[in-house]
Amino acid sequence: MVSRILADGYKSIDRIELELKEFTLLSGINSAGKSSIIQALLYVLQRQERENHSERGCEYVDLGRFPDIKNSIKGNRKILFEIDMKEGTLTGKSRVTVTIGEAVSLVDLETDLPDDMPDYVKTHQTVYLPTDRIGVEKAYDLNTEKPQEIGNHGEYTYSFLGMFGQEKIPEEAFACEPETVGMSLNNQVNYWLEYLTGFHIQTNIVEDIDQVVVTYAHANSNRYYRAKNVGTGVTYIATLVIAALSCRADDTLIIENPEIHLHPRAQSRLVEFLTYVSNLGLQVILETHSDHIYNGLRKCIKKKRITKDKAAVYFLELDETMQTRVYDIRLNEQGAEENHPYGLFDQFDDDLDELLGM
Repeated sequence: MVSRILADGYKSIDRIELELKEFTLLSGINSAGKSSIIQALLYVLQRQERENHSERGCEYVDLGRFPDIKNSIKGNRKILFEIDMKEGTLTGKSRVTVTIGEAVSLVDLETDLPDDMPDYVKTHQTVYLPTDRIGVEKAYDLNTEKPQEIGNHGEYTYSFLGMFGQEKIPEEAFACEPETVGMSLNNQVNYWLEYLTGFHIQTNIVEDIDQVVVTYAHANSNRYYRAKNVGTGVTYIATLVIAALSCRADDTLIIENPEIHLHPRAQSRLVEFLTYVSNLGLQVILETHSDHIYNGLRKCIKKKRITKDKAAVYFLELDETMQTRVYDIRLNEQGAEENHPYGLFDQFDDDLDELLGM
């Protein structure tokens, strides 16, 4: 998993260094640098995949022109990204550094890889679901060339489910209640989808046109409907569940705004699911504006679904010079905050105070 990230001179970031855990949550005000940190991480992995001629070779991000992405206040002539990665119980770490210079062609990549640790990008998968991930469609493309991939916008999640739904989930350790639910990807996806939304999903591959038709039924009904007739939130949350269960231990799942279109209860329960797989080895990184996601994590810590040592929470804001400031939020074993910066999901309390005339 990725255990550390450093970004220097990028957009609103002067210099930031964060420790990443099995479950990491990034929150904060708009345009404070949350997405910039994720972009930095993805760009390093993207460059390393390209350097090592990985079969995936995903184009996660396009950073654009140097003058547009450098820190204008710092006035730097180079941008530095650096990540550390560790695998399982191995003590060795690999460090990958990317330097982006003013010249368009100047992108230097350095990799420090211990002898006892394989190349991270060749042995692990990074699944990235951005804010503009795939939504409701009449049918979805069948990924016949790279059937194991989810796609940069989750566009192949239903292709993956359609092609591998009858098989065991890739990481058998992620199976919940396998004796009663079963080990197939279909069964595991529907187990969690029913818990989160009350619905089941089924796929039908139309081979003649390389398309996948997806339908949903409420758990108490046998009648299946197209996604547009069951609510957008069901489709969005199904994408997240399938993507997570497509991963293996030590893979990394990055989701921007997992709360999109979701009822507060579904948001809270989604965190239960994500902490479940995270506790079993999947690294989860979330960028969120939802207090239900944040409080869902706190609840999971209190209920021992994940320990506080496996979770990290960062709150980002802009200081008086419009530079990113980061607060490391400390949670105890009960999920309670030990420090609380103003602006960290306290709008509800502010509004309530006004309603009560306080």
